Amino acid sequence: MKRKRKSSKGNWWQRIIGPHRKSSQKGSFFHSVLLASLVFFGFVLFVLLYQKNTVYRWHFPKSVLMHREMLERVAKEKGLSADLEVLYAIMNVESGGRLKDVMQSSESKGLPVNTLDTEESIEQGLSYYKELKMKARELSLDEKSVWQAYNYGIGFLYYVKEHGGLYQDSLAESFAKEMSGGKTVPYRNKIAIKENGGYRYQYGNMFYARLIEENILRNREKNKMAFSIVNKMLMSGSAVLFLYIMLLETFMTDSESTARVFKMSVKDLKGKKLNTLFKNQGIYNGLLGIALLYGTYRPGGGNMELSVVILSIMFLVAVYGGLSSDKTIILKQGALPFLSLVSLFLRW
Repeated sequence: MKRKRKSSKGNWWQRIIGPHRKSSQKGSFFHSVLLASLVFFGFVLFVLLYQKNTVYRWHFPKSVLMHREMLERVAKEKGLSADLEVLYAIMNVESGGRLKDVMQSSESKGLPVNTLDTEESIEQGLSYYKELKMKARELSLDEKSVWQAYNYGIGFLYYVKEHGGLYQDSLAESFAKEMSGGKTVPYRNKIAIKENGGYRYQYGNMFYARLIEENILRNREKNKMAFSIVNKMLMSGSAVLFLYIMLLETFMTDSESTARVFKMSVKDLKGKKLNTLFKNQGIYNGLLGIALLYGTYRPGGGNMELSVVILSIMFLVAVYGGLSSDKTIILKQGALPFLSLVSLFLRW
């Protein structure tokens, strides 16, 4: 009887404890999945907020942008929405938006100069540009060849194909020279003045592709969001914090300082598995810090999008650590990255 009771007691205990352990394991698993999902969606949210906050703007003269609604409507109809930057540049170079024939496209339709009104000019100009683009694709030519051909005519595309298949400024010059018979006219544009003292051949404009490129680069440069002093201070602080964490975890793994910061004993930190885990985790944190410094101080200007991605990872890793272990991690490790993100979004 005693044996049965003992066996019964054992079975009863297993019935209570066994399911409890299983349930606990399941709960821990789902808790981890939930936290990981929150971190992932938080990362996506930060990136979307950044993209929404940094809308691309057109930096062209008001006289050009006054035709924006019409230009963008026609571009959409013709499947050229991705080429709007080039189309705005063409309009600016051709007329500055101030002439009736804003795209100077009358001649491409076989009409005298400035025959078309504004809407017809945009319609014809974009049709002509699309035709050139399709022909260039057929001939495997680059985009600059299309730009120059808008000024010279479709014959220039065949000329480029016959002379190597890649646009060069020298090809634009030699084509104009051949077509004009070597005749020149004064041209007081700064590019021409710098290059040849201020002339062009009496056939189109051999500097046309460079003028388009100049407009595009100017627009892109003005769209760059430079880091403010506040941005740089907060981001540098975030990077230094994560490099400090690397120092503790990778190079001072079983030190008193590391034990105090992570609220563990030196004995535990000397354990082989935990010691290796800390060192690996430290490298990961250090690389985040280095990547953020690169995004902040990259030669030629900081990389805004890279910095937002790195800061988002830093903050969300801190949130995960806080929710899964010690809530103070959110403040200690996540405060600086979070403030850095806020300063970028608010453009402090």
